[in-house]
Amino acid sequence: MLLATRRSVPRKRGLARRSRLEESARELLKDHELDTLSLGDVARHAGVPVSSAYHFYDDIRDLYAALLAKIQEEALELHRKPLPGVPRTWPEVVGKFARAGVRFFHADPAAARLMVGPKTPADLKLRDRANDIALGRLMEEQISRHFVLPPIPSRSRIFFRAVEIADLMFSLSMVEYGRITREYTDEAIRAMVAYLGSYFPAELPRRK
Repeated sequence: MLLATRRSVPRKRGLARRSRLEESARELLKDHELDTLSLGDVARHAGVPVSSAYHFYDDIRDLYAALLAKIQEEALELHRKPLPGVPRTWPEVVGKFARAGVRFFHADPAAARLMVGPKTPADLKLRDRANDIALGRLMEEQISRHFVLPPIPSRSRIFFRAVEIADLMFSLSMVEYGRITREYTDEAIRAMVAYLGSYFPAELPRRK
């Protein structure tokens, strides 16, 4: 029992240090681009020995991957919650869904830099595609809460592509302004509704 306790102490210390490193990276990314930080920078900010940081992560991109996974789960949890109010149309649901995501990005600049920023490495962008598939399903579910969607083949893929369209608009906004503006938010919603509208009628039967 005593041996097990002794083993758990370093394990807990390691988990605490990993958490501090990820949160420090998140804090630093409020004011820094991805390519301006090193693992050593994050370790010093976190008060963790640099040697320990390299024990947990191969490099700064490895740390970014761990932080991205955490942020993605937070984004999914946000979009699982029922949207406020009773929508009159499905495009209204799309708008609320997108604006909830923009508020998430505004509250956490690290999320915006990692998920839709221009400096995100290609391998991390590829990981985010799987997250966008899940987000597309959640948008589909949010609409289905209120309206009856027609049984179109590969319907979830359609919603995934709609999320990708929004990501493109958000990425363009990050390139031009370093943040997601209201204008680009409106453009993202307009583009998603136009794309989805090529598959679904403007008015869907309301779910009883």
